[in-house]
Parts: sequence; C-alpha cells; structure tokens
Amino acid sequence: MKLIDLKKKTLALIEEINPEAESLTDDPDIEAKLPYVINQILHELARFKKLPAYSNREVEKDQVINLNDSLDNFYQLKLIKGVDYEFLDDVNVKFLEDGEVLISYYQYPENIDENTSDFKTIDMPEDVLEIAPYGIASDILKADVSNQYGQIYANRYREMIQTLDSRYSNTIVEFDGGINI
Repeated sequence: MKLIDLKKKTLALIEEINPEAESLTDDPDIEAKLPYVINQILHELARFKKLPAYSNREVEKDQVINLNDSLDNFYQLKLIKGVDYEFLDDVNVKFLEDGEVLISYYQYPENIDENTSDFKTIDMPEDVLEIAPYGIASDILKADVSNQYGQIYANRYREMIQTLDSRYSNTIVEFDGGINI
C-alpha cells in the first residue's frame, strides 16, 4: 500500500477527505498532524505484528556492536547465530570469536514525516495496514470531545489489534518412523 492510500482511507473514515485538495483535506490541522500520527501508529502496530529482518555480517573477536546503531530500524532481537557472543547490556553485543553471524531481529517501519512522498510504499503486512486507519483516526480525533468519534475509533482499533496474528507461518513438525525415548 502507498502512503497516499493510507491517507485516503483514514480521511474517508473521518469524513475529512477532499480529493480535489492538494493534501487530500481542507483541514490544515489534520494535514499537519497526519504524517506524524501515521508514523506513530505504524510503529505501534509493528510492536504487535513484528516485522522480521535479517543481517549477515563478518565479526571479529572482541568486536562490540550496538544493535540500535548497526541494524536498520532495530526494534527487538530474535537471535544471533554463527559465533559465540555475550550481551553487555540491552543493545550492545560483544562477539567472542571471529566469523560470520546471522542476526535475526524485528524492525520498525521506515519513519514517515511531512517530507515523505505520498507514493512511498509502506512495507507492512496487509492486515496491519487495514487496522492502521482506525488508530490514526482515533488519534486525530481524540481532542474533539464534542462528538466522541475519537473514542469510537479507538475502541474499534483496540478490538482489531486483538485479532492480529503475530505468526508468519504455521509450523508443522512430522516425525517419520516414531521416536525412541
């Protein structure tokens, strides 16, 4: 999905869309908030539906890497495979030998701000992108207490998050010939 499609879905949901307007809405406050709220909601959804990423690299004995600085949009480590290592703290890893490592981790989506092209592809699963407009709508409308639409969208957003499946595949294990214990 392109960023412009996400904006259109959200603005249509809150009945603020004007396809003739350059920014898709006539409301300057919504126009100003929209990229930042989209960014916030997509990051929040990435914590529910984790986005896998991988990095292969050569490391040297006693090399220390900071996961935040060395991995694109790092959110959470899944595993390190290939050489022995130890954690120095939450984000710094010291490698105990030379070799090639595979770092498997979860990442945040790329940041979105007022300079992000409307035609940028948002690389997230479809189920997440279908939930996002409700979270975006709830944040945009939360200050509008006169009609409670912000609360209605927030409730729907929370309900939809509960239906997210964090799995990327259903693993099936088969044993052929039985097992000896």
